Amino acid sequence: MNKKILSIALVLCMILSCMAVNCFTVSAQSVETAGAAAGEDYGLGDSCTDGNILHCFNWTLAQIKAELPNIAAAGFTSVQTSPLQGHDGRNKWSWLYQPTGFTIGNELGSYDDLKSLCTEADKYGIKVIVDVVANHLAGNNYGTWAYSVESSLKKSEYFHNEGPCENFNDRYEVTHKNIGMPDLNTENETIQNLVAAMVTKLKDAGVDGIRWDAAKHIGLPSEGSSFWEKTTNTGVFHYAEILEAPAGKSSESYNNQLMAEYAKYMNVTDDTYGATITTAVRDGRVAKSNGNWNRRGIDAGQLVYWAESHDTYANNGWTNGLDQNVIDRAYAILGARAESQSLYLSRPFEKSDSAITYATKGSTHFTSKEVAAVNHFHNAMIGTEERYSTSAGCFVVCREGGAVIVSPKGSDIDVSVTNSGGMVPTGTYTDEVSGSTWTVTETTISGHIGDTGIAVIYDTDKLVKELLAGDADLSGEITVIDATEIQRYLASMCTLNADATAVADVDGDGSVTIVDATAIQRWLAGLEDGDSPIGKPLNKT
Repeated sequence: MNKKILSIALVLCMILSCMAVNCFTVSAQSVETAGAAAGEDYGLGDSCTDGNILHCFNWTLAQIKAELPNIAAAGFTSVQTSPLQGHDGRNKWSWLYQPTGFTIGNELGSYDDLKSLCTEADKYGIKVIVDVVANHLAGNNYGTWAYSVESSLKKSEYFHNEGPCENFNDRYEVTHKNIGMPDLNTENETIQNLVAAMVTKLKDAGVDGIRWDAAKHIGLPSEGSSFWEKTTNTGVFHYAEILEAPAGKSSESYNNQLMAEYAKYMNVTDDTYGATITTAVRDGRVAKSNGNWNRRGIDAGQLVYWAESHDTYANNGWTNGLDQNVIDRAYAILGARAESQSLYLSRPFEKSDSAITYATKGSTHFTSKEVAAVNHFHNAMIGTEERYSTSAGCFVVCREGGAVIVSPKGSDIDVSVTNSGGMVPTGTYTDEVSGSTWTVTETTISGHIGDTGIAVIYDTDKLVKELLAGDADLSGEITVIDATEIQRYLASMCTLNADATAVADVDGDGSVTIVDATAIQRWLAGLEDGDSPIGKPLNKT
C-alpha cells in the first residue's frame, strides 16, 4: 500500500477513535487553567541537557519542593537531590554515600515524597535528578559489610572482595577494589538487575535524570562489564561523576579511550576544567584554556561543569574557604558556555566537615541577581554558537545575541573587551546584573562591570522563539504525537507549558479542547482547508 495512503488511513482511524472515546471521557480545560497547572513559563530548557543544575545538597525533598518557585525564577532547568537510598549511620552528610541497598527512601524523604516533588516540579518545567550510589555498599575498606546492609545482599558473590584500592593509576584496582567501603561486583547480573530496577522505579516516580556517584570505579563493556548497558538504557538523562581521569595518571590516550566509552552511555563531568577556571578566578587571573575533555574528543554537549561541588566543599575541600563571589564568578563563565550543563552548589551553612549534616537546607544564594542572570542568559542562548576568549584581563563568553563578561580581579570597573568574530550584534545593551549600559561594535564590547565582577548582556527583544501552530510537543514539526499530547493533557496525564498551550489552541477559541486535537489529525490527513493556521509560525518573544 502507498505509504501516504497508509498514513492518512492511520490518522483517520485515530480521528474516529478520538471521536468515539475522548469526546465523552474528557472535558476541555481553559487556557487559564492550563497555565495555572503548568506554572509560569520561566524559559527553562526542555531537557536536562539544555540547562544548568541546582545541587540541593543535603536538602529534604519537602524543602526542595517548597523552593521550586524560586528555583524556576532563578533559571535552573534541573535540581539534583542527594542520595535517597537507605543508608548506614546518622546525621553526617557522608553517611548518605554509604547505602545499605537499593531501596528508595531515607531521612530526606520517602518514595511518595519523591513522586510529589516530581509532580510539582513538572508544573514549573523543572527536571529532577537523583544522585545514585551503585559502586559500593556500607562497610569498611577491608570488605566487611555493615550490619545494616540488606540481608539479601550479604552474599560474597555480590562483592569483589579484593581489598583496598592502593593504586588509583591502575585501572583494575580502580574498578575492583574498595574505596573505603565494600566494592560491589557490578559485573554480577543480579546486582545489575537490582540497580536497573531501582532506576526504573525512580523514572516511574517522575525522575528525569540520574547522577552516578563514583562512576569511574564501575567497569565498562570493554572491561567485561555490561553494567552501563543495562542501567542507562532507561529513557532518562544520565551523567557520571568521573573525577580527574578514569585511570588516574595512566597515559592520556588510554584515559581518552575510557572516557569516550563512558560517553557512549551518559554525560560526564569535567571537574578538571572547572578547577582550572575557579583557581584562575581565585588567583585574580584569566585562564586561556577552552576546556579539557571537549578538547580530548568528548562533545561539549555531554559535559557537566562545576565551579564547586559537594566534594570540593565538604571533606574540608579546597573551595571550602573561598568567598562565595569567587565561586559565582567562576560559575558565570562555566554556566554561560554553549551546550554544556553546569552545576551550582547550594552551600551548607557549616564549614567544618563534621558539622555538615543531611536533611539540612543550605544557602539560597542561588537566587541572587548575578546567578539568575547567568542562567537566564544560558537558557536564552540555547542552540546558538559561542566564542570563548580572554580580553583586557577578563573572561568573555560571546554568544549569538549577547555575552557574559567576568573580571577575575576587579569590580566596579570600566572595560572594553573583544567582540570575538563579531558574534554579539552591534548596539546598546543593559547589564542584567548591575543595570549599567554597554555598547557593542563589530569589534568591541564596552561597559561598566558592577560590584559582583559579572556582567551579562543580551537583547531579549531580539531573541524570538518561532513556534508552529499545532506543535504541542514543541518538536519543531507537526506530527500525530501533537494530537496525542493534547489528548494526554485533557486526560490530566501531562501538563502543557505556556508555549505549548498557545500552539495547542489551534482554533483560537481560548481553550485547549478535543477539537484542537481533531483539527491536527484532520490537517495531517489533508482534510483541513488552506486557511488552517496549523503548521504556520506563531511568533512569541
